[in-house]
Amino acid sequence: MADGVDGVGWVVLGAGGHARSVVDVLERLGREVVAVTGAVAEGEIPWHVEVLADDRQAVELVRARGLHAVVAIGANAARSGLVHELLTGGLSVPPVVAATATVSPRAVLGAGTVVLEHAHVGPASRLGDAVVVNTAAVVEHDCRVGGGAHVAPGATLLGGASVGPGTLVGSGARILPLVSVGAGATIGAGAVVTGHVPDGRTVVGVPAVTRGPGGPL
Repeated sequence: MADGVDGVGWVVLGAGGHARSVVDVLERLGREVVAVTGAVAEGEIPWHVEVLADDRQAVELVRARGLHAVVAIGANAARSGLVHELLTGGLSVPPVVAATATVSPRAVLGAGTVVLEHAHVGPASRLGDAVVVNTAAVVEHDCRVGGGAHVAPGATLLGGASVGPGTLVGSGARILPLVSVGAGATIGAGAVVTGHVPDGRTVVGVPAVTRGPGGPL
């Protein structure tokens, strides 16, 4: 089955659970997934597409056949770094948006960003490269999401909120309007963030407070 837009197939870098979700999104869009890459754990359900041994093989295949690439790795730093390498090498790393997701035409998605099923990205929001907006997550209007960040399933960034590069917004967490979260931070699942979160801080709870050293928000 060929890609429904430009006839170009895809290689998915990754073979874990996140990769399965991304492959499913692409195939529901009518795209051809040529291969995935990475180790498959013993006992896992076998893949229905070719599994390449390593990223080098994937890059060679993408370049030789003029394919699109998407990095489907859960770890923020690894995903961001690999997307940067692909772009530096001149390869095609478009954003991927699920058919059931809604993305405003006035939003901006960076290269390699993935918006999964039933998620929403509102108008005037800007997402960097290699961002994940996971299942049913919401990035409302005028938000900023730095490169390599992950907005986990069911999490919400309300209007004008911002999240720095490499930050994880845990499942079901909520960042209130105009609140900013720094780079490399971790927002615990279900947390409600009411004030600025510095770089590298981990916050949990309702309202969110710092876990470990660093003091209150």
